[in-house]
Amino acid sequence: MQELLTPKTLATALGLAEQTIYNRHSSGGDLPPCIKLGRLLRFRQADVDAWLTSRSAPEGLRPAPAGTAGPKRRGRPTKAEQVAARRAH
Repeated sequence: MQELLTPKTLATALGLAEQTIYNRHSSGGDLPPCIKLGRLLRFRQADVDAWLTSRSAPEGLRPAPAGTAGPKRRGRPTKAEQVAARRAH
């Protein structure tokens, strides 16, 4: 049976804060695929290894993909965002 990594273990291995793992997961950020066990996040070691090898450069040095917006803002959308969403449908 394969051991599953906790967010704390993954954060330590990646040199990040544990809260960063949770923040990236909730905002759809750059993370290896995870498994949800109830409300707990777990990561397979094989998925983490594959994710690390697929990354060509450290995140700070890699350019952002063209045409992607930042993470979704919290709170009520602005009037302009509401109009744009209506027009998109």
